[in-house]
Amino acid sequence: MIKTVVGAFSSGALVLALLSSVAPRLSGSEASARSCYRLWAEAQKMGSHYRHLVYVENDCEYWLQCSVWTDADPQPPVMLSVGPGMTEHRETSGSSQYSDPKAFGTCRRK
Repeated sequence: MIKTVVGAFSSGALVLALLSSVAPRLSGSEASARSCYRLWAEAQKMGSHYRHLVYVENDCEYWLQCSVWTDADPQPPVMLSVGPGMTEHRETSGSSQYSDPKAFGTCRRK
């Protein structure tokens, strides 16, 4: 009985150790910032093309440094700083045929 319990515990500990070694790790500033900001994208019609904007709404109590992009314009990411309680935006493309961009990005405590 004791060998079974010890064996099960050892197997579980091994699995947990393996999973924690491959799981993505967030720094403290990324983990705390993730819960207090929101990203979204907008396409503005400009003649025969669209202008893509990514917005960051910061509900944190500190400044954020963000790197944002869209699925239509993934590279290079656009950098912006957003103050506490503020909403900022940046253009990611000035001339796209895509009318429904999706926003992506990461923000860290500045």
